[in-house]
Amino acid sequence: MAEMRFDGMVALITGSASGIGRNHAMELARRGASVMINDIAKGDDGLPAAETFARMLVAQGYSACASTASVAEEAGARGLVQKTVERFGRIDLLVNNAGSTTEVTTNELATDDLRQMIETHLFGSFWCLQEALVHMRRQDFGRVVNTSSALGCFGASNSAAYTIAKAALLGLTRAAMLDNRDKDIRVNSLAPVAVTPLSASYFAKVLPHIDQARLDAANVTPAVLYLLSRECPLNGETIAVGGGRIARIFTATAAGYRPGELETEQIPDHLKEIMSTEGFEILKSSMEQYRFL
Repeated sequence: MAEMRFDGMVALITGSASGIGRNHAMELARRGASVMINDIAKGDDGLPAAETFARMLVAQGYSACASTASVAEEAGARGLVQKTVERFGRIDLLVNNAGSTTEVTTNELATDDLRQMIETHLFGSFWCLQEALVHMRRQDFGRVVNTSSALGCFGASNSAAYTIAKAALLGLTRAAMLDNRDKDIRVNSLAPVAVTPLSASYFAKVLPHIDQARLDAANVTPAVLYLLSRECPLNGETIAVGGGRIARIFTATAAGYRPGELETEQIPDHLKEIMSTEGFEILKSSMEQYRFL
């Protein structure tokens, strides 16, 4: 099997100085892509972690550049894409990976804390994506991976802000996919499971029985590389990956109960039919629901 290459392509990976993002950037560079490393974090030496990592890649013979812009600020996110194009001449691949997390219940969640989480995860991804699409549409090629989470798909207790923000990314993915089907552009979501500096305490506290060696970030990157490849036909999908498993996560609808004229009093007697998943269908867009009526 021939190695999947990215020669001549330019990739922007946000939040890529550590964890999963770092592994994505390293592997893309190794496979021929020019990479823009983005992170606001500083290393133990007090220096910008993104710049340190980019210098390391360059020293190894790869093509890399760094930015410490915050994607939680519109000017920073859009400027990050612009800097990528100015430095490398184009942008082909975007991985929206930057994020943060906090443990808080819906009951206790403060508005400002939710706003901050949404600005980083949703707006940061939206601003980078929208700016990148200008160039991707012009060149009739682009691949985007939005890093969501199983929490965004299925929820979790004591993780309200993170769950809400990650769920919003699923909507962004579908909207961008549907709006760019006229070009060779693919926009997909990722629901990774990996131990990173961001998630290590969560796994230690909540899932101490899980062998963390199986949850290495390196086990997530192969799925990302495939979603970024020219060969990838998937569009608008959510892919779960981690721990040696890769699978599709999807939203579907079923036939349900169709009396023609619905009355409130009918619902209790037909709740089993309403909630049944038998014969479910995965719709390509919301417009397809009208054929059920």
